[in-house]
Amino acid sequence: MLKTIDLFSGAGGLSLGFQQTGEFQIIAAAEINKAARETYKANIASNVTNFVFINDIKGYDFSTLSGQVGGIDIVIGGPPCQGFSNANRQKNHVINMNNSLVKEYFRAIKELKPIAFVMENVSMLESDKHRFYESYTDNTIIDELISNGFNIPKKEDSIFIAPQIIYNSIDLMQLINNNDSVNRYLLPEPLYKLLNTLSKHYSNEKRLNSFLQKQTKFLIKNIKSYVSTVQDIHDEYHTMITSKLMELTESFNPDTIINIKNDVSNIVSLQKALLSVEEIHQNKLIGKYNYIDGTISFITKSFSVIDYINAILGNDYIQCGGTLNAKWFGVPQYRRRHVIVGIRRDKYKGGPLLPQKAENDPIYSVWDAIKDLATYESSYDKDAPAIAYKKDDNISLYGKLMRQGNSSFYNHLTTKTTETAMTRFKAIKPGKNFHSLSTELKSTYTNPERTQNTIYLRLNPDEPSGTVVNVRKSMWIHPTLDRAITVREAARLQSFPDSFIFCGTKDSQFQQVGNAVPPLLAKAIATNLLNRL
Repeated sequence: MLKTIDLFSGAGGLSLGFQQTGEFQIIAAAEINKAARETYKANIASNVTNFVFINDIKGYDFSTLSGQVGGIDIVIGGPPCQGFSNANRQKNHVINMNNSLVKEYFRAIKELKPIAFVMENVSMLESDKHRFYESYTDNTIIDELISNGFNIPKKEDSIFIAPQIIYNSIDLMQLINNNDSVNRYLLPEPLYKLLNTLSKHYSNEKRLNSFLQKQTKFLIKNIKSYVSTVQDIHDEYHTMITSKLMELTESFNPDTIINIKNDVSNIVSLQKALLSVEEIHQNKLIGKYNYIDGTISFITKSFSVIDYINAILGNDYIQCGGTLNAKWFGVPQYRRRHVIVGIRRDKYKGGPLLPQKAENDPIYSVWDAIKDLATYESSYDKDAPAIAYKKDDNISLYGKLMRQGNSSFYNHLTTKTTETAMTRFKAIKPGKNFHSLSTELKSTYTNPERTQNTIYLRLNPDEPSGTVVNVRKSMWIHPTLDRAITVREAARLQSFPDSFIFCGTKDSQFQQVGNAVPPLLAKAIATNLLNRL
């Protein structure tokens, strides 16, 4: 058995696929999300003695772990993909610090020195658009790799901060160049979120009035609380902002709210700028602020994620990356993911590192996946008891695979449907989405034309589904029933067997399913890896 650790394990889709081969022993995992950890423990780690669970990978000593468990043979995992620079994009307001987690993943590889590794990520990872910004944190390492002959070309990149002028009385460039002032001038997060939501609702009268009814008292309370904490600070910025905020407290009603639209927008824009600057500081990016076409941007350099990975691994591993579609491997879903497989040179027996699409393997549809579940009553209760299978079910070959000899199943949970949502459900035909609705049924959306194609999607029963995300938030509709699909149905589309039980709140369960690697895709990767060792 190959001792394996799963980094950024989520609920355990990747681990489950490797387990299903019978050749990989998962002895450790890392996952920061509490609900996902509970799901993982209940399904993957429940029967493993002395299983090691790491809550946070950052700074973790993997060398000590290796000594503790007698070495790690295989490292698998899918580091979060948010936070990469999108080259030439001018509206990147926030830098997500998750970009460092890819680097943490490969730090683990360097410390553990496994026989092989597998990294799963978004299909666009191989694109040159996915880049790391140059930072003081790892610039020495990068320059050393370059000097040793590895190709990590850098190019100029920019991060949009704000329009040059937000308030005439504020020298924004001077403000953001003062590291100490940025944190000092940030509004408390609850207050900022309320003002940001208010700003967004100005374009939709119905949502604006609803916000005023529900949040006015809370917003005024937060403003007064903030003003009281900074009343002893007498610089120009605080004086101006606090006076504007206090003016707002006198205008939160339907008749006068429009008069403060510009002030709300300006305060929110200024806070977004400060938050971007704060994250630049936190990420220790190398560069400088400058004016570009009437805006203020942070000018830096960036380098390709793939170039970084290839260089950091050096010559120790034979590696290959490519995009795989889950439907090729028995998953009833179009799901494209970038997979990188590496094998230590002294262990590699030859052959392709990525599994190949089998010409004669079946392609399963949505109806293959979930038809047998349509006759079972769904629930709103996350603690609902197990549902026993009926003996006379009309079940597909795929459905039989998912049942795996069980007598019952869990997580047949759906979300409650509002009257408006139900009206939309009934109007949408299989394969169609929000954009097929009449104009009057789109009226609650601020910008209906910008709504994603995955919103209010009624699944086409005769084809694999699109990429499963958090289908509760996207309001995916059952092919034949006027309800949102359930956690179990979404799990079926991901190829989780019915024996796999999801823990946590209903929304968390939907999120865990959407974030997961389909186990059947993982099994195909694992099986192919075994053939190369």
